[in-house]
Amino acid sequence: MISKIMNIKITKIFFSALAILLIAISCNEEYDPIGPNKPSPVLILTPLELAFNGSGGTLSSKISTNAEEITLGDLPDWIESATISEDNTTITVVAKANTTSYDVRRSNIRLTCFSGDNSVTQDLKLYEAGKDSKLSFAAFSGKSLPAGWTADDPSTVSIGNSYLSLKATGAPGYLYTPNTSFSPEGQKYFFSVDIRMNGGEGGVKLYVNENPLQVVEIYMGYNAATNRGGIWVKNGETWCAMDDGTIGSGDCPNKFNDVSEIPSAEERDDWWRLCVFTTETTPNEPVVEVRSLKTFNGETREIAPNYSRKFSFVKADQGSISLWGRNRESQFRNYVLSYQE
Repeated sequence: MISKIMNIKITKIFFSALAILLIAISCNEEYDPIGPNKPSPVLILTPLELAFNGSGGTLSSKISTNAEEITLGDLPDWIESATISEDNTTITVVAKANTTSYDVRRSNIRLTCFSGDNSVTQDLKLYEAGKDSKLSFAAFSGKSLPAGWTADDPSTVSIGNSYLSLKATGAPGYLYTPNTSFSPEGQKYFFSVDIRMNGGEGGVKLYVNENPLQVVEIYMGYNAATNRGGIWVKNGETWCAMDDGTIGSGDCPNKFNDVSEIPSAEERDDWWRLCVFTTETTPNEPVVEVRSLKTFNGETREIAPNYSRKFSFVKADQGSISLWGRNRESQFRNYVLSYQE
């Protein structure tokens, strides 16, 4: 009996000593966490967008990360180089000049970092003005309103969730106006803004200046239940188009590009791109287009125009392109104006 008790005590002492030895060995080994034990990777870019004039140039975005290495995806063909600083705090992008088109260039650079089995990606969005043009740009992806813009009623404008919200209590609505104006006379320009409507009507006003007869009002609406939309255009006192429910309906006498029916909700985003641009013809005959969008793998692409029509407007003096919340709430992102001086 005494012998059995002694054996039990010796066994306990042996395993206790073994455990202490293993702990001591592990404490002397370098800790190398893998898989889920590593901290989650962090990758933040500020700003999320870089906007170049048509002459190209060099712009940078700040990086915040806990990763030791960041990899870059393929570069667009109009980007000369993209480099990350040795301390992983900055990405610097060099853009080539746009010498071939008056349209705005849009592309992405994908950044990726790893931590153990985990990875995180972030897309740096790139914009470049057309040939011989400057770029006025506001993404509304930050947490504060852009400097220099003015609102008819500041209480109607707010920013958050990567877009700007403009609320109106009814027609004629409210304007949110940038600090950039341009002259359309004899000059080419390309403008676009992405709009989402929650049962309201939103759009833009062009050539906003002291002469109300020069102002062009463009606004649109969309009915999700019927997957149909409408667009209305007015120049001063003259109605140029009241196409209620005709977006995607086919041809019109002044069609500029081929149009298609609105894709189903599963095939597109719930945002629309409203574009206004001049062509090789006279500057007072711009094209108004509404394009459906689809975002895949972090990049938003245009599917096709669902409305495309050329208009003749009153010759306008220098003015701005203002966002217009005409009725209820409209949401905006990616205000892009390529213009010549």
